[in-house]
Amino acid sequence: MKGRTRSQRRPRWPRPWRPGVLAAGAAGIAVLAAACGGGSAGSAGSLGRSKPQVAIDYAKCMRSHGAPNWPDPNSQGQFLKTKTNATDFQAPASAYRACLHLLPNGGQLTAAQQQIISPLMLKLAACMRSRGITNFPDPTVNADGISVDPHGLDTSSAQFHAAQQVCRKYLTEAGKYMPPG
Repeated sequence: MKGRTRSQRRPRWPRPWRPGVLAAGAAGIAVLAAACGGGSAGSAGSLGRSKPQVAIDYAKCMRSHGAPNWPDPNSQGQFLKTKTNATDFQAPASAYRACLHLLPNGGQLTAAQQQIISPLMLKLAACMRSRGITNFPDPTVNADGISVDPHGLDTSSAQFHAAQQVCRKYLTEAGKYMPPG
């Protein structure tokens, strides 16, 4: 993470797109940033618990550690970040640190998750570019999550929103493999 600017770092859920995973607001497709993950080995705080229950406990933890408006997850255990609720995901770094123990694998992506998510995120980028967002960059996927350099993207344009609607399927699929947070 050294050498990256704050906008390039993957926020801890949502922080980019974390599904929703890219820096959540980075490309305006922050659905990923909030997605809850799939079958990775759990941490002490998540073993034997359903994704929705882990995500509910995470939301409670975030609220109790300085993020009073942190939203509840949906029924699949996903935190869906939108333009309307983006400010609800603002939290001090100390809240993220205090609640990481509740996430599977400490909120980190496993190598297996990275192998599944990387091609989906490349498909997302190709999809966005094929719909006129020619400067949409390839996301970086690693243990820290997903990041996209948002510079030069007009996330408020009608063209961006139309492309986002068509390409969202790749975020939705990738979100199945992301930890909550």
